[in-house]
Amino acid sequence: MERSASVAMVETYKEFTFEAAHQLKPFSGLHGHTFRVRVHFKGSPDAVFGWPANLYEVEPRISSVQKILDHTYLNDIDGLAVPSLENIAKWIWDNLAPHCPQIDRITLSRGPDGQAEGCTYSRRP
Repeated sequence: MERSASVAMVETYKEFTFEAAHQLKPFSGLHGHTFRVRVHFKGSPDAVFGWPANLYEVEPRISSVQKILDHTYLNDIDGLAVPSLENIAKWIWDNLAPHCPQIDRITLSRGPDGQAEGCTYSRRP
């Protein structure tokens, strides 16, 4: 029996935080959180560095998304009229994916370690 060569895949991530206020009527009034975002990249490893995405190249785009979200009222951001965790994660995806083709998923959470809540957004089949 012939063995097929396996294709190596590697995953890396870039993490950032932002502080923001929002409200989800009728469930909550105005309040704020520290949000933690992890942007995961997946793909074949680069022949020299081994990464699937060059974080030096994607950092400026990630930084621009962080600046839009940080210290804001999320409900006022175009596309975030209903800023649930799930909608924020999708918004981040939509703003990064066109510029970062190796993006695999976005993980978004809020709350202290051990008591956080969050979600993961991806468009995997």
